[in-house]
Amino acid sequence: MKGQIVKILKIVIPISIGVYLTWYFFSGLTERQIEQAKDAFFEANYFWVLLGLLVAILSHVSRAYRWRFLLEPLGYKPRLSTSYHSVMAGYVINFTIPRSGEIARAGLMATYDDVPFEKGFATIIVERLIDVVMLGIVFFITGFLQTQSDNFQEITKSGTGEKSSNLIWYILGVGLIFGIIGLIIYFKSKKVNSFVNEKLKGFLEGLKSIWTMNKKWSFIAHTIFIWMCYVGSIWMFAQAFPETSMMEAGCVFGAFFVGATAIALLPGGIGIYPIWIAEVLLIYNIDFPAFGIFLWVIQTVLIVVLGLSSLFLIQRRGKVDSLHS
Repeated sequence: MKGQIVKILKIVIPISIGVYLTWYFFSGLTERQIEQAKDAFFEANYFWVLLGLLVAILSHVSRAYRWRFLLEPLGYKPRLSTSYHSVMAGYVINFTIPRSGEIARAGLMATYDDVPFEKGFATIIVERLIDVVMLGIVFFITGFLQTQSDNFQEITKSGTGEKSSNLIWYILGVGLIFGIIGLIIYFKSKKVNSFVNEKLKGFLEGLKSIWTMNKKWSFIAHTIFIWMCYVGSIWMFAQAFPETSMMEAGCVFGAFFVGATAIALLPGGIGIYPIWIAEVLLIYNIDFPAFGIFLWVIQTVLIVVLGLSSLFLIQRRGKVDSLHS
């Protein structure tokens, strides 16, 4: 009974927080900003929107193709179509129960291409480790570009854009506090120390497995391509509006970073995604909250459409047992 309640709370709490943040965000918009958000969907330059969506789709295909490099040394060569449908179905399932998409993804690969669940799931964990490394690289690039931005320097000197600049310091401050608390617990608790060391060991082994694979350079090339597509699609979506068409590189990286963080924290980044995008834009003197709303809606619709399509298509083919019979 207790376990069932915990499972329900894991679903209800993140969604409830997202719904509250959505209400909070929209309640803080002026009438002009609400009209601006509505008009954005009619006035956007859909040439750039479609181009951004195409690049986003390419990133998903590349991720599906790259997954096969991790499975090949284990003796499995799944079809690209199975890999792609599993990846996309996993994305859309993540909208329902946080982090359940990874389990579903490994399960689909086991069902439709005979890759044992444990081995498929292990390679997904390795992928997630690489995502953490890449997100860290994006973080440092973002930080560097922020310090080089004339707008950012003017804000920190003049005090304008106080709300946005304060948000940056709040995030850094909270991160520092949690970091110090974490270090204290790490050194004081043997149980926590052992748990963290085990996870770090697994992390290093995961990175090592990539470096020793036969197609490591192809894997690295696909990884760079995937993350370039992620950031590049944000820039392309920005070209769809006059207000964001001249967006600086630091703003593009900043928008992507906070968006990716929002998606990691809440299912699909519900509620928090447009808030953080709007705050990043304000740092660069771009008062256009409609962009964050448009960005979240267009990307969510893409994932839902592709994910549900993949879930439907992969179930139309025979399972492994029936294929072998």
